[in-house]
Amino acid sequence: MKPISPRTRRIAARTADIVCDIVLWCAGLAALYVLALYTVFDTFRTPSTSMYPTLLPGDHGYVNKLKLGGRSFDILAAHTGKPYTVRRMPGYGHLERNDVVVFNAPYRDRSDTIVMNTGLYYCKRVVAVAGDTLEIADCRYRVRGHDGPLGDPSRQNLLAQYVAQFRTATPDESQWPGWMRCLPYDSVIHWTVADMGPLLIPAEGTTVTLDRDNYVIYRKYIEWETGRRLEWHDTTAVADGLPVPSYTFTENYCFAAGDNAIDSKDSRYWGLLPEKFIVGVASFIIGATDKTRLFKPIK
Repeated sequence: MKPISPRTRRIAARTADIVCDIVLWCAGLAALYVLALYTVFDTFRTPSTSMYPTLLPGDHGYVNKLKLGGRSFDILAAHTGKPYTVRRMPGYGHLERNDVVVFNAPYRDRSDTIVMNTGLYYCKRVVAVAGDTLEIADCRYRVRGHDGPLGDPSRQNLLAQYVAQFRTATPDESQWPGWMRCLPYDSVIHWTVADMGPLLIPAEGTTVTLDRDNYVIYRKYIEWETGRRLEWHDTTAVADGLPVPSYTFTENYCFAAGDNAIDSKDSRYWGLLPEKFIVGVASFIIGATDKTRLFKPIK
């Protein structure tokens, strides 16, 4: 066998060093990318018209995680229904009205139970934040103490016109379709997409008296926070056989709605959104069929 020359050995060693450097650089870049996905940004795709005209079907957007802070939690535990804790890094801001956010859907098979759905994400606009009192009057969103627009007023006006025509044509409320009824789907409270509230959006530390109406409105959020089943016995809310005259919330919530009010499955139907389910704030469009929309800010 012909001996390997020193020059060949040097070339082989140099090649091995280059390959190792490339592998290490690729591994390092991959690790940085994964870290950035957890802490800095993410992307999303809009599959429907629920955020029209702000977002169109097929739009791809950039999610800013720095404002609220990136999350970390045991995804497998959340997916399988086991206990988990969501930790959020410090952000440079806080959740605001009219922020467009991407979040885990707060339900899986049944909207009357709060569950972080790790396989389903929504993009909606926050129209009320923790501590706000929200009302829907003639299909228009109103927050007490806030004078500016919430969501897309033109689409809310369109829904109001449609509801008015439908009510004229079908005055018997028992004949109204399911899309006109909204949470908490209670015959006494009787809220609809046209007239809803007033609804206090709970913040951490908010205390509510559990009369019959508040029991119906807040039951599933209390059950999610405590892990205890809450029932109504005669005139009192009861958990584990003990009366619960009031409750102090430990989480922040918000009310998220699609800009296309006439065609959006949102907080009107599945309820309040826990802030810890929010991935981040949708900032601008990074992909679209209409190229004039590229890098358009999402407002």
